[in-house]
This record gives sequence, structure tokens and C-alpha cells, in this order.
Amino acid sequence: MRSILFLLGDSEKAHNDNHLRLPAAFREAGWDVVCKSHEAVAIASNDVVVNDHQPLDFDLIWPLGFGRQVSFFDRMQILRALPEDRFVVSVDALTYLHGKHRWLKHMPETYTSCDPEDLARQIRRGGSWILKPTAGSYGRDVGLVEETEAGLRQLANLSAQYPGAYLMLQRFLPEIAAGETRTLVAGGCLIGSYLRVPRGDFRANVALSADTTPARLEGHVCSMVMEIATELKALGAGFAAIDTVGSKLIEVNVANPGGLETLANLGQPELAAAVVSSIIDWRGC
Repeated sequence: MRSILFLLGDSEKAHNDNHLRLPAAFREAGWDVVCKSHEAVAIASNDVVVNDHQPLDFDLIWPLGFGRQVSFFDRMQILRALPEDRFVVSVDALTYLHGKHRWLKHMPETYTSCDPEDLARQIRRGGSWILKPTAGSYGRDVGLVEETEAGLRQLANLSAQYPGAYLMLQRFLPEIAAGETRTLVAGGCLIGSYLRVPRGDFRANVALSADTTPARLEGHVCSMVMEIATELKALGAGFAAIDTVGSKLIEVNVANPGGLETLANLGQPELAAAVVSSIIDWRGC
């Protein structure tokens, strides 16, 4: 029987049900499924172990999320000793692909710096900007800033909240009023898309009660998403979410992207099975 090892975070703090939905889909496909904590990763007698399991005994390994920040880089170094092609989302993908900088050519005008004055100079150029921490998620601490004293205070406050951290400034896209499209991809294949329309402000996050509706990619956006999906597959990211506004890419999430639950709530077929099938085909299991 084929087998998969999931490395999971604290389920009580989860923002989606991937930790339930994806293991269940593998079981439905006839796989033996073992779920362990990220923090169970260790080295014993010169071998990588996860509690009493040997990771190399599994056909696939899937770290869902990053686990605790304090231990992330040590765990990644330990897991990097295992073959990269054994992972659904590889160590290198988790370390280098998740976030807001990998595909800048598709993004709005962007500035990132750990020096607040660098970003203040851009704000003073005028126009509307989105300011956010590069390590943020779920719309937390994301602000719309203008060339005003209030806007510069927002920057100063966020810099104080994240001392020494990198912050990102991006040109505001008015198209966000029509919504942000999230597309899930697995093994280089499109799984499903839905539109998240902001409710009350500019942030199109389901965690902030954005309205959702099924969506279909067309034209330039479809081509861009397929290009990124193909590159993700080549770089070891077997499951990801690609977020777009208008014709621009906003970010790519390879750690533990939500969306399967939302698509199910919108009346779509159970797409976790499609994710599993695409990953199995991609990894040749």
C-alpha cells in the first residue's frame, strides 16, 4: 500500500481544514496516511526521524504550513537531508517560493525594504499604496496609505510593530473593488478558482468576511497563472494558491493555502480528490 506522511501544525489554530480534507482524500484513494507534528522532526543515530517513523519509508511527505517560526530553519535543514522528490511541497519551495517576491515581473509596482525611510520616499511620490509586512497573511496589518502625514504615520507605526523587519509597498490596484481571484493548482494543473470581493474595505480575505463566488480564468490572466503553475511544478511545489487582481499577480502561497473548503461551500465538487490525483500523477506514485 502506498503511504504519505503529513507534517501538521496546531489544528486549533488552523485557518482552513486542509489538515482534515487532504489526509481524508488520500485515504479515499487507498493510501496509508500518517499525520505527525512538525515538531516531531528530529535526527536520531544520524537518521532523520519523525517520532518512531522513518520518513523514507513513505512514498510522499507533505509539510502543511511552516510549523513554529522559532524552529523552522532547523527543521528545514533536517528535512533537506531527504530526497526532494519525495515531498509534495519541497523544502526549497517552502523556503524560497512562498510569499510576495518570486514573480515580481507579474506584480504591481513594488518596493520592499527594512529601512522605513526607503518606503517613505516612495509614498511621498504620491498616489495610493498598499503597505504590508512581507511575512503577513490573512490580511493582518495590511494598510492603504496615501501621500499624507497620516500615511507616513501608518508606515512608522507598522515599522515599530515589526522592528527591523522587511515591509512591502505596492501600488494600489483599483480593480480590487471587483475582487481578487484565488486559483488552486496541483501538480501543475488548475484545480479551481473563486473570486473574493472585499466587504467594507480593500482587503479581499475570506478571514475578513469577503464575499466569494466561483470564477473562471480567461485570457492573459489564465496564461499567467498557467505559466506560474508550470514553474511551481518544476520547482517542487505540488500544491499552491495563486492570487490575482485584474491582470496582476498579488502573491503565491505554497505553505498551506486555503480554498478547497471555500470551493466546497460554493457548491463545487469535492476537489481534494483532484488535488490528490494530480499530485500522484506528478510524482509518479
